[in-house]
Amino acid sequence: MYQSRLHITNGVISLALDAESGEVLEFVREKTGDNILKNHIQEAGPILDGMLSMPGGDVRFTLPRHKDFRKDASLKPVITLRQGDGEAEAELYYPRVMVQEEPAALSARVCICLEKDSCRSVWQLKLCNETGYEACDIAFPALDGIWLGESYADNVLVYPHFAGCRMDNPTRQLASSPKLIRWKWQNYLYTYNLGQAVGERDERGAYVRRLNYTGDASMLWLDLHDPGENAGLYLACGNESHVMKGLRMESFGEENPGTGLAVIHRPALGAGEWESGQCILALHEGDWHWAADAYRAWFETLPKARIRPLRPQWFNQSPALMAHYDFQYQEGGIVHTFRDIPELMRQALDMGISHLLLAGWHEDGFDYGFPHYTPNHLLGGADALKAAIRTVRDMGGHVSFYINSRLCNTAFEDEHALIARSAIMQKNGRLWIEKYGADEIEFASMCISEPGWRARLVDTVDYLVHEIGADSIYLDQFAMATSIKCYHPGHTEHAGNPCAWNQGYEHLLEEIREKVPEEELAVLYEGCNDIYGASVGGQLISELHCPWEARMPEVYKYTFPDQMLVDMMNPRRHSAMRPEHVARHSTQLLHRAFVMDAYFWCYDLEYDNNWRGDPEQFRRLKQLVRLRREWLSRYGHGRFRDTQGLEDLPAHALVKRFELEDGFLIVCASEHPESFSIQADWQRTGEVWAEILTASEPEPRAWVVSAVDRIRIQVPAEEAVIIAVHCGKQTV
Repeated sequence: MYQSRLHITNGVISLALDAESGEVLEFVREKTGDNILKNHIQEAGPILDGMLSMPGGDVRFTLPRHKDFRKDASLKPVITLRQGDGEAEAELYYPRVMVQEEPAALSARVCICLEKDSCRSVWQLKLCNETGYEACDIAFPALDGIWLGESYADNVLVYPHFAGCRMDNPTRQLASSPKLIRWKWQNYLYTYNLGQAVGERDERGAYVRRLNYTGDASMLWLDLHDPGENAGLYLACGNESHVMKGLRMESFGEENPGTGLAVIHRPALGAGEWESGQCILALHEGDWHWAADAYRAWFETLPKARIRPLRPQWFNQSPALMAHYDFQYQEGGIVHTFRDIPELMRQALDMGISHLLLAGWHEDGFDYGFPHYTPNHLLGGADALKAAIRTVRDMGGHVSFYINSRLCNTAFEDEHALIARSAIMQKNGRLWIEKYGADEIEFASMCISEPGWRARLVDTVDYLVHEIGADSIYLDQFAMATSIKCYHPGHTEHAGNPCAWNQGYEHLLEEIREKVPEEELAVLYEGCNDIYGASVGGQLISELHCPWEARMPEVYKYTFPDQMLVDMMNPRRHSAMRPEHVARHSTQLLHRAFVMDAYFWCYDLEYDNNWRGDPEQFRRLKQLVRLRREWLSRYGHGRFRDTQGLEDLPAHALVKRFELEDGFLIVCASEHPESFSIQADWQRTGEVWAEILTASEPEPRAWVVSAVDRIRIQVPAEEAVIIAVHCGKQTV
């Protein structure tokens, strides 16, 4: 009997495959009967697509379809189904893929497993490449035309752009035109998005948003959910070896609705075989918190999750740092010299901050003198810097030095040998060049998997710590700038593997750890990534840089609640470094960082971003720093739970929950304070006690409450509030 489609199910989810082509026609949550594949978009590649690096450039390959079988029946896949009791499996073998409507000598084996009595399915791919060309950027599993429930318009996509973002109605948003402004600061012309992220149209007509890991993608999972129907789709990749991969989101527009989601694998596969590892597609109840819990549970099985971070005790108790980029700027202008550093420390201490970060301290200055990491003679030289740091340390202060972990200025003749030996080389033999600030300045992007470049960075850290006296290091671009393939023939450490980027940065942290024990040095870096996050003191998520409406840093913080995020702050007034539409949210940025237990990175640049020139924000920052210091000294950081276990949350205030060993914290902030009450779940009975700290009264006040599964908490009309609920002996 003819069957047009083949079915498998585990009783929780089910799949239907086209009996001839193997295309996925149905992906159904059995409880509701909702098939999330609501539009079979023919322009999209079914299940998988990828690129072959051919002489004329990269060319997309796809799996064959019905029209191809009419020409050549041998292209049909072999489909094998195994239906068990509460579990099932499908295997599809494609002897050839299609490139420009012709078969190519690349075979694909797809295995889809519906786990026993589970909402999860496991997808795995094996490729065998005999084309003579490199296969790269493999999208698998790749599904298009997705939405949950009745309408695509109410779907929400949560994805790990840096610390996390959301996208409302991704079908429409990805295909929208960007709303951009340009902002000039010194030699820099920045581009800012005024709304949520959008896609770029490709040759298929899809509007694509791609996140590379590492780089844009801080984790390898995303989640599409329908809040009204309590339904979600989770896509993740179990990438145990932390190799370069990515995520893809796409839309063909509202005239061809639905969202496309895929994991991007970057194997750089020449001749031979390659396997994808396990990718997960799950149809679940709830929102993105379910997905974060699932990803965390997997990640915590890895040895990397249990490494001790480069985060000394002083950093754990510190609320903030003051960042000074105003030593020597790119164009050569000097604002501060090394003899000013003690005074800068005194100014920071007046705000409750004992941690300075110094950029532009080295020869030739910020965004020009990379990697001339020796004390700038125009600022006073090494002896003056050592003396200043010694004074700061005697004052109880701490100092971090800026190092760019990626760039080498091509204008430096004395670095040409380093560039020739250590820079990234593309497949065409050209260097990967980047520009920041002045258009005439070019930087070679350096290969972190080349031992000589890594040694240069490690020796710089060693010098700054043991000779100059630093107790913190900031590595710029570390996990923020995108990962890049390197084909340099002289790089023997990653010979035959151009995709060794992530492993190179892991080696860098290991080698720094060998030089400086974790109790001596707080390592911070730019960006946010689960590969390295457990190893360092803090990760700079740079909320000031990205689309304002879409940022959700709580996504990463909830997934990895024990890791420290660092977030940028700047004053409302005289904020030359940031555009007006960012500066006007100064208070909101402070409040959101506060309720998330983020480390405050406060810019304080003379004439350009100066807190003392904004008395209202100066007062606000001092209050929040003081309150945060009380929080850390009394309770520690706690374990971030976002809003889980809280009900009746107000619209006018930010409210987050942190778990403690003997209770929990409720942390609130509002620009327009009003009294409100919320309800907190807590599986305790009997008498408990609570205490409250506020921005205006940071000394705690205590009272006794009763708990039977839930506690009703009254929050006063204060700008910032911490309420601690405990069981056991009252201490206040």
